[in-house]
Amino acid sequence: MSRLHEVLAMGLRRLDPEGRPTGEPAALSELAGTAALYVVDLEMSGPNPQMHEILDIAGVRASLAPRLPEEEAWGARVRPKRIGNAVPAALKVVGYSPKAWKAALDLEAAMDRFAAVGRDAIVTGWGMAQDLAFLAEAFRQLGEPWPFALAAVDVQAIARALLRGNGEVDRFNLGHVADRLGIGRMGEHGALADAYATYDVLVKLVERVARLTAERER
Repeated sequence: MSRLHEVLAMGLRRLDPEGRPTGEPAALSELAGTAALYVVDLEMSGPNPQMHEILDIAGVRASLAPRLPEEEAWGARVRPKRIGNAVPAALKVVGYSPKAWKAALDLEAAMDRFAAVGRDAIVTGWGMAQDLAFLAEAFRQLGEPWPFALAAVDVQAIARALLRGNGEVDRFNLGHVADRLGIGRMGEHGALADAYATYDVLVKLVERVARLTAERER
């Protein structure tokens, strides 16, 4: 278990009580006192949490145990209320259309289910700053407390620490790293597909460290 914690510590960040990054690393005790990771992804209508909205949200809950076994996964499209504020390029990336979002949940229902799946877990993702900003703003708008641990794990930071300079990857975006690690993906720019890709990359990196450590100890 200590090896798993050592890998996660490379991307561990402290959050304030509202879920916003403090800019400080979190203590390893955050891992010791938590039972699960919640690997999440959001797709938004633009970059500003006060102006733009969550359009797609998903998470994969994994036990904080060797090999990070999956416990539960959930995702849903979210019905926008201010689509006129959206950045057209952002809508194109996520594939938004009124028809495609016909069965989308409203924000309150989506966040309620999202929080229930990941409650008390450490939020984990790829380049977490924007996702955390939108999550914190969504819970603030709904008048709900932050439902997760006061720490987050950035898998992109872990990938940079473990893969930088070895010639295996050319850049550190999620799709490229997943492809170079031989991970098949469900698609791109869908919240559940990207949450699973992030989860699979993390599992692969943890397995690699375990294997290399075992080889050195022979």
